[in-house]
Amino acid sequence: MILRWSICLAILVASAAAETIVDVSSQSSIVVRTGDTLVFQLLTWNFALNAARQNLPLYPTDVDFALISAPLSGAAGFATTVESADGEVSMELGDLTFGAGYLQSSGYTGAVSELTGHLSLSLLESEALFSGSSIFIEFVNEGPSVTLDLAPYLLRQDLLASLSEGPLSVGAMTGPVELESPDSRVSPAKSDGALSFSSDSTVPEPQTAGLLFGGGAVLCGISALLARIGRRRK
Repeated sequence: MILRWSICLAILVASAAAETIVDVSSQSSIVVRTGDTLVFQLLTWNFALNAARQNLPLYPTDVDFALISAPLSGAAGFATTVESADGEVSMELGDLTFGAGYLQSSGYTGAVSELTGHLSLSLLESEALFSGSSIFIEFVNEGPSVTLDLAPYLLRQDLLASLSEGPLSVGAMTGPVELESPDSRVSPAKSDGALSFSSDSTVPEPQTAGLLFGGGAVLCGISALLARIGRRRK
């Protein structure tokens, strides 16, 4: 019996150890390896606040963003997805690649590599996506490892985004930024089971740790049940 529960405990410990999510908000340089996911949280509540003051629709129908880094050597790109705060709505933008650009600011002036994206929404999609006070933009590295660096700016300052509807355009503030390993595709702030409006969307990956924890608990329960049955038969 002790051996049986030791195996169950080992399953649960291994499940926890497999999950790796690191907050990289305050880092200025980061290596995003093949299979890693970089997740930016965009705080969007300020759009609804400004829209209400001008008697305009509370949800933006256009999202523009740019991920900026010092010039990258070689081609680099990410599979990009925009998700609602609760993870119930997911919209895929496909594979986006970095292009050459130029940035002039107080902290950095010179050539840069920039990955830009645009999302145009219907009123229904907009309300579903922006029903919370934030959204997530996920960048999955399906290519070779890449180093993102725009020192002295921090990583959370490397993503610029604007939300628009009609005459109103508001900049979205960046919240926490997380780097997820291939074993932790889903951020703790989100859930799986996303509903996608994209015609070529794929089924979202389940939480590996959750499945393993659940599987471990089921195995332990079955083990205990079989042990009771065995004793009754004796």
